[in-house]
Amino acid sequence: MNYLFDPENRFWSFMNKIMDVFFIGILWFVFSLPVVTAGAALTALYQFTLKQADDEEGYVWRSFRRAFVKNFRQSTVLWLILLAAWAFLAADIYACLHMELPGMWRTLCFGVLVCLGALLLLTSLYIFPLVSRYDRPVPIILKHSFIMAVGNLHVSVTVLVVYIAAAALTWFIPLLFPVFAALGAFVSSYLFRYVFSRYWQDQ
Repeated sequence: MNYLFDPENRFWSFMNKIMDVFFIGILWFVFSLPVVTAGAALTALYQFTLKQADDEEGYVWRSFRRAFVKNFRQSTVLWLILLAAWAFLAADIYACLHMELPGMWRTLCFGVLVCLGALLLLTSLYIFPLVSRYDRPVPIILKHSFIMAVGNLHVSVTVLVVYIAAAALTWFIPLLFPVFAALGAFVSSYLFRYVFSRYWQDQ
């Protein structure tokens, strides 16, 4: 009976993590509202959830603020690169659908762009977790995000499914969107930790 009420047992440890996920989700959402800061907010979110996966998390606000400030410049650059890439891809798809092309060429063009979009999506999943975990230049982060996404396709698809599940829950309870997003990051962090361990030693 004493074990049940011991704050150090696994059940209460897990519940503490869930409560931290709730608060970190709110912070992520608020700090993402200016849009341009969304990259830094994502990095701060992942830095905390990855530490949770390692059982090394600290105070939510202090950890989030420190990671947000520390990684703001690099995360913002990467965020703007991602926005530009998605905008360019969207413009290409629009052009493909509205250009006067024979049916076969239109289908081929659209298929290639969809494949590129899938690669971009999977690569995007790794960028901010990598920034939060390792101190590497922007080109190296982009390169390894692509390599890890393609080289661990089964994990990448699993992470994507986790976020699709979070989006589905948001559809039913929109007010809890920040919490479901943070919960997705929390679950995904265990998968990212596995992938990272195959390439770089933690520093």
